[in-house]
Amino acid sequence: MLNTTQARLYQRLQAFELDDPTHEFGFTRHLMKNHGWTWNYAQRAIAEYKKFAFLTVEANHQIVPSDQVDQVWHAHVLLTQSYWEEFCPKILGQKLHHHPARGGRAERAEFHDLYRQTMVSYRRFFGAPPTDIWSPPHIRFGKELKMQRVSLSDHWLLPKQWPQWRLLSPIAMVIVALITMGWIGTAHGSMTPGHGTPPGAVNQFWLTIGGPAMVGFLIRYVIIQPIQRPHEPQLDIYETAYLVGKDSRAVELAIAQLVHQGYLHCNVTHRTLRLAKPLPPQAPTLEQQVMQHVQKTPDFQSLRQTYKYNTHSLKERLAQEKLVMTDGSAFMGESFYLFLFVTVLGRVLISLLGIPLSQGFILLYQAMGVVTLCCFTPGKRTRWGSQLLTNIKRDHDAHDIMERFALYGYPTLSGGPLDDLRHMFKKATEEDASGACGC
Repeated sequence: MLNTTQARLYQRLQAFELDDPTHEFGFTRHLMKNHGWTWNYAQRAIAEYKKFAFLTVEANHQIVPSDQVDQVWHAHVLLTQSYWEEFCPKILGQKLHHHPARGGRAERAEFHDLYRQTMVSYRRFFGAPPTDIWSPPHIRFGKELKMQRVSLSDHWLLPKQWPQWRLLSPIAMVIVALITMGWIGTAHGSMTPGHGTPPGAVNQFWLTIGGPAMVGFLIRYVIIQPIQRPHEPQLDIYETAYLVGKDSRAVELAIAQLVHQGYLHCNVTHRTLRLAKPLPPQAPTLEQQVMQHVQKTPDFQSLRQTYKYNTHSLKERLAQEKLVMTDGSAFMGESFYLFLFVTVLGRVLISLLGIPLSQGFILLYQAMGVVTLCCFTPGKRTRWGSQLLTNIKRDHDAHDIMERFALYGYPTLSGGPLDDLRHMFKKATEEDASGACGC
């Protein structure tokens, strides 16, 4: 709630008009032209700029704007008469200077902390900030700092990521699988010397897909327990991390928490962690385990090895809430890999060995592949677990670094020692990937 003085300030800000009616183009259209914003988005950015100005007066600390708010601020400062003769003295009642960043590691850490404080003050007065204007810290001080002006007359602009293509990935997987199985069926003649593909074999092959697919989807429907629970369980941050990435994400979250809270210090050069201060006895069990292992071996890569930690209680809690599958049903989650072995590696092996097979056996072979493919259950989550995770991602605090780490991993780390930790995670992940492919 705003007191009387604050309410009057906010009313003055709301009544202040940045668009001069005598100008044909206007302030809002300049924002639209320079940044590619829609009219509605530009209006929303201006509204957030006014909230930012309110916080500079009423919050008891320095306020750091989002990139979009900063762009509105830049444009307003250029209207020197409006800014210095009307806005600052008559609306804010004080000067509001725009200071350029000096740069350096210490200032980056300071601005991260001030930005987080800004989000706390924003919530106190206005509620949750819109994330499409007030970006999370790792975006605000990450890719948004790399923006440049580009002449559209001289350059084509193509996005690096096309989110809509992600919707096609399940379809693409099924299409690839069907083409693969089609290749196996039509190639039967090459597996049996002296015989071509029997008449109608291809049609028979496609007819055999429907039945096994229905069986596979029925099995998948049963093993992921589609019945929802009557009440949505409240998960703590470690249970959320386990639901997203199992024990590896939970262990990595514990490491990140300890670095974030100052209990561990990073040595990027040697890629080690060292104890900075003792952990309180009431700290989460997983954090206590990490601290114990740091005393034995400070090597970062070694500390990430999940077999060293006991995460059984997390799995048990999630299984009790029907959010993850039990060990027996979770085996079906490996069915996609079984599908690859049955339909691809098995086909290659049989071809190399020159083993003659009957058409019926080939069709049975393909049916096994269809069943196992349709049983594929990514993440070992139940349907209810996947739905709950979707709800958590929709409603989580986008400006809480550890919540975002639990949901999205190390790329969300940003600011001070978390920059060092992100670098260590990145190097370790690259090593894991190169080791897996034999590079």
